[in-house]
Amino acid sequence: MMGILEICATLMLTVMAVYALMIGSVTAGLIRTLKRHPLQSAQPAGFVTVIIPVRNEEGNIVRILAEMHEQDYPAQSLEVIVADDYSDDATMEFVKQFAREHPGFPLVTVFPPGNEPVGTGKKRAIERAVAIARGDILLFTDADTCRGTGWISSMVSCFAFPATKMVLGPVSFTREKNLLQRVQSLEFLGLMGTTAGSSALGYPVMCNGANLAYRREAFYQCGGFSGNLRYSSGDDQFMMSAIRKHYGKGSVVFNTEPVSGVSTVPEATLGGFINQRIRWVSKSRGYRDPAVILVGMFTWLTHLLLLTGIVAGIWFPVIFPVAFVLWLAKILLEFPIVWLMMRFFGKRELAGYYFIAQAWQLVYVPLAGLLGLFLPYRWKGRRS
Repeated sequence: MMGILEICATLMLTVMAVYALMIGSVTAGLIRTLKRHPLQSAQPAGFVTVIIPVRNEEGNIVRILAEMHEQDYPAQSLEVIVADDYSDDATMEFVKQFAREHPGFPLVTVFPPGNEPVGTGKKRAIERAVAIARGDILLFTDADTCRGTGWISSMVSCFAFPATKMVLGPVSFTREKNLLQRVQSLEFLGLMGTTAGSSALGYPVMCNGANLAYRREAFYQCGGFSGNLRYSSGDDQFMMSAIRKHYGKGSVVFNTEPVSGVSTVPEATLGGFINQRIRWVSKSRGYRDPAVILVGMFTWLTHLLLLTGIVAGIWFPVIFPVAFVLWLAKILLEFPIVWLMMRFFGKRELAGYYFIAQAWQLVYVPLAGLLGLFLPYRWKGRRS
């Protein structure tokens, strides 16, 4: 029995050592990119197309179109495309009404043909928008997000540098009302920190479709979404990996200008949260980028082994101290990333929930990693 326990302890130590190296590297990259002046130009980057894929967003569409109308980017160098993903509510009626009320606003609508395979909605909606886009720069967001008037100018100005092919923008949660939402918000700060830090290292491992941009030529050079249409999510992640692979290190950058950030509301219920995380994990079967695969694998394995060790310690007390100390080490190791992003987004008030968030992660990450591979989920009225 002692031999098995020694093997388990050695495995935990080995995996934790690799995980610590990864987190340490990301932290160094994050510090470096936050200290660096944003890679931006004061001059407009040319004609820009904002693409907003929508499905059943009647409660948000007028607000986000108003935000687009109020942007400080030159109207003559801008178009906004609302790409419908088979909405069955009044979303597109509100879009038409907005266009009538703002006749000078460069608003374009794209509707689905009605004969596409089930489950390919958002990617197909984006493809239809890209096909008619006039902008050399494509800027993407979701209808349920909010931003300031300088969002477009900040995001597209990063493309003044020819080597930049894709820009990842900051995303944060806001209007948290309950403990679950505060924990989500805190966890999401860590994900944003990892996004920024890994991008600074030249190996971005995650991004968020609520706030990103890339050159239109890059979309076609990388084959669009071909090969990934069977995954209902991942329009952001797959494109990021394809661009980095095609153009190399430095082609994907993170925008550290606060004005480039967008915010959205976290899931309000436990069921909604689990459903969201299963949807995020479901696309992992399509990952081909070694950096993304390794980070995902060791993150999941670290949480799994620590949780297993702590639970097993109930029956085998000798293993509990090892697992618990390693878990505390993980908590301390990840704190600088979260703290830096709390400062970046002005959300220091969430610091008191850090330990709760870590305990929650220890449980849900191993479970979501498994369930996401085979359990179906619902998203905007669709079952996948």
